[in-house]
Amino acid sequence: MNKILIQTPYRQKLHQRILKEAMREFYSRGIKAVKMDDIAQNLAISKRTLYEIYRNKEELLLEGIKNAEDEFDLNMAEFIKTYGNNVMDIMIEFYHMQLKFMSEVSPLFFEELNKYDQVLYYLETKHRERDAKAAEFFKRGIQEGFFRADANYEIVTEIGRVAIEHSFKSQMYKKYSFQTITQNIVLLIIRGICTQQGLDMIDRTIFIKPSDRKDFEEI
Repeated sequence: MNKILIQTPYRQKLHQRILKEAMREFYSRGIKAVKMDDIAQNLAISKRTLYEIYRNKEELLLEGIKNAEDEFDLNMAEFIKTYGNNVMDIMIEFYHMQLKFMSEVSPLFFEELNKYDQVLYYLETKHRERDAKAAEFFKRGIQEGFFRADANYEIVTEIGRVAIEHSFKSQMYKKYSFQTITQNIVLLIIRGICTQQGLDMIDRTIFIKPSDRKDFEEI
């Protein structure tokens, strides 16, 4: 019979501390290099306590990624509610959020995700959900006059995936930062699907986050 652990306020707080510390370590050092013992030691808790909450590293990694994805979706939803006047504002905010994330994560983290089947299954499911929403987003961009009607969304996204995969296989990140690689791939794709109206907006605002634009315009 499995133990039923009572979620006291302390246990709930510890749960979040473990997730935060584990993901910080995974992002900066890669997954393989981080041991459960390291996480317990960093938090000054016993290994027994850690294993009572998470049975193994994959379970901990999976929940950490789910937590990060939920937080990302929440932040984007809040942005859209407050600042998302058009698809370009939303896309540029997404671009900045992705670059910030990439600047904080080691390429090893992404390489080593392939070793965890439960994590891969979750991410593939999440990507399919986002792809469906992105296809509708692309249609909206055409209606608003920012995206080219002759661009094929499925082909464009597949090219983006292949480009990212190639950057890993060729270990391009040893010559350029992963943030720089992502920035160039994403910016190339964004510019490729935009009309002149979309390009004009990118050239005016790509270096200014939409959430900061009001303050910028008032200066």
